[in-house]
Amino acid sequence: MDEGERILVFGRGGWLGQALWRRLQSSGRDAAGPTRTEVDIRSPEPLERALHTVRPSSVINLAAARPGADEDTLEAVNVVGARNVAAACARLGLRLVHVSTDALHDGRSAPYGDAAPANPLTPYGRSKACGETAVLEVHPEAVCVRTSLIWDAQAMDRGTRGFAGRIAAGEPCVLYSDEIRCPLPRDTLAEALLDLTRLDVAGPLNVAGREALSRYDFGLLLLRHFDVSGLDAIRRVRAADLVEAGQPPRPRDLRLLVDQAEALLGRTLPGVTDVLRR
Repeated sequence: MDEGERILVFGRGGWLGQALWRRLQSSGRDAAGPTRTEVDIRSPEPLERALHTVRPSSVINLAAARPGADEDTLEAVNVVGARNVAAACARLGLRLVHVSTDALHDGRSAPYGDAAPANPLTPYGRSKACGETAVLEVHPEAVCVRTSLIWDAQAMDRGTRGFAGRIAAGEPCVLYSDEIRCPLPRDTLAEALLDLTRLDVAGPLNVAGREALSRYDFGLLLLRHFDVSGLDAIRRVRAADLVEAGQPPRPRDLRLLVDQAEALLGRTLPGVTDVLRR
């Protein structure tokens, strides 16, 4: 452990945060991870008090409202909360690694480089795009990690559990064949975030898997990996057809270029097929 190094993590109770926290604990690195009730990033005063108390050398912000949350919550957490964290880190001269998303793109101009401008289609994507802008306005030295679907070969993520439950209950299930993402294992992303607390990089940075998969192919790979039966119940559909039927548009091709991240981190960011093959 580097002398004086201490990492403060916001959002350690979430899917990615749990993996990050386990890695910190197993490595013996000095870390703090206040719960949401202990420190609400929507309130700047308690947030700044926590930073003064912990005195970290760097902060990783994973705290976020999920897709499907109401727009007030998305604004309060993903924009105002993100700005509060970044402003406090800037005032104290702290390194900030802020986790963003590929969903801030519209899916019409893939593949996307690190600095590709945001053009979101969904409320969640808009909130994360505005959050990135707010973070970099107040803390230009921060790095905003644009990532994709986060999965784990050892445990079902929330979406896969939901699909398995619906299949078991005999409910209809659909997966999109024309929505392309670059999934990344959560342990790989957690390790990358820790490395980025020490690396000299600022602004948007794509950190996602090198393999691009449709939501349909990715979903089937995971369900088969976890020995879920009854996969014949899954319907393969096109998101484009749903838009034509009057549903809101969804970003479809969200491939991210990850050459810069791989060069910085000194390793390949693995795809789903490679991980499962091992």
